[in-house]
Amino acid sequence: MLRKVFLLLILVIVVNFSTSFAADSNKVAISETTSCADQALQLNGFGTRKKLFIKLYIAALYVQEKVADADKFLKMEKASCMRLHITSSKITSEKMINATREGFEKSTKGNTAPIENEIETFLAWLEQPIKKGDVLEFTFVPHNATHVFKNGSELGVIESKAFSSALFGIWVGEMPAQQDLKNKLLGR
Repeated sequence: MLRKVFLLLILVIVVNFSTSFAADSNKVAISETTSCADQALQLNGFGTRKKLFIKLYIAALYVQEKVADADKFLKMEKASCMRLHITSSKITSEKMINATREGFEKSTKGNTAPIENEIETFLAWLEQPIKKGDVLEFTFVPHNATHVFKNGSELGVIESKAFSSALFGIWVGEMPAQQDLKNKLLGR
């Protein structure tokens, strides 16, 4: 009887781990499903953002329906969420702001003027100190609103579909921050 209980317990643990989490080498647990800005979402893909030999953060993309096509995804007709789990003490607010500004330049092919006010608002939220262990979350909800969170606290909302597409385009656009990360986020 004790043996059956033990085997059942092991089976429950294995099933729960394999269906609830996807593990990464940095020991960050990525849930298969989540709720972002009151939207029930499923994991589309995740990967590690690296610069040289430094693992900066783990990005996880959550969607209502899985998608592998970046163009289709960036049209953003359904809720989606990008979570960045900061895994390096090398990331500072200043470095994140600079990298994000560069990402917007690439994502918009240099045409940031139509969303410059939204970009400046967003970058101002990144001025708060960023440290290893922080989680940044960007959630797009239908009707063109992007909710921005840090460690579960909402920093604000930006209502602009062009901004949302440019923001998510930093990771999955034509000129992404890192090509292999884009592929992983899109489940390729």
